[in-house]
Amino acid sequence: MTDQTLIFLHLPKCGGTTLNRIIEWEYNPLRIFSVDPIFFRWSYRKLGRWSPEKLAQMQVFKGHMPFGLHQRLPQPSTYITFLRDPIERSISAYYFARNYRLHPLHQKVKRMTLDEYVCWTPNHNVQTKLLAGLDFAADCSEETLSLAKENLARHFALAGLTERFDECLAILKMQFGWNIAQYANFNVTPSRPNKDRVSVASQALIAERNCFDVALYAHVAPLFDEMMIRQGQEVRVQLDAIRHAKSLSPLESLHYLTSSAIRKAISRVHSAL
Repeated sequence: MTDQTLIFLHLPKCGGTTLNRIIEWEYNPLRIFSVDPIFFRWSYRKLGRWSPEKLAQMQVFKGHMPFGLHQRLPQPSTYITFLRDPIERSISAYYFARNYRLHPLHQKVKRMTLDEYVCWTPNHNVQTKLLAGLDFAADCSEETLSLAKENLARHFALAGLTERFDECLAILKMQFGWNIAQYANFNVTPSRPNKDRVSVASQALIAERNCFDVALYAHVAPLFDEMMIRQGQEVRVQLDAIRHAKSLSPLESLHYLTSSAIRKAISRVHSAL
């Protein structure tokens, strides 16, 4: 699959920031288009104005965007994405907005409880919506869920699981020939509880509001298990390499984080021009 342009459909709060930094090591940052994480609608619309010749120069497109970019590209392409347990994802999204002062909704969300946030935000079932090609705030239905499943089956080289991140990286090494000599986690929301520390009532509310994401995650998880079994012993070899890659000394970690920030900046500036 190394001859195909890669489209990383980054579902919010699903471990994508860490994967973004890995991608920026595996490809030339000047041949990556990164959708701006804050002004994502403006940034994604910008691609609609690019000529086929300019689109063809890119090896990677990544960021918060709906499914469908491949239809604009003149070159062959494939998608990857990571899904996350919808309850954990919603909890993470709430605490990220509440704690991160630069988040555009911080001032509003910091005064909300988790339950209030879950009832207020239009970004429920966001994984299903984006994978079906819809906007964050669109309506969601059984038809949307069916479309998301169909798109995953037809167009995605990998629909991974955030909870099994290292295993996903092992598969990506095999599929795309990535090196992944080093890596570290990025954008982990601090001081937030796991779902086991959230009340049963709050978990039920999140599951109700994100019922289509719950169904989609339940659909994808066993398919990922099947993929792991098909990969056999080789995936375990690569998994050992992945675990070694994140065993960084303090000095190695500092170098990796600094170099990653530089590569991120190059890609971000290049994409904004």
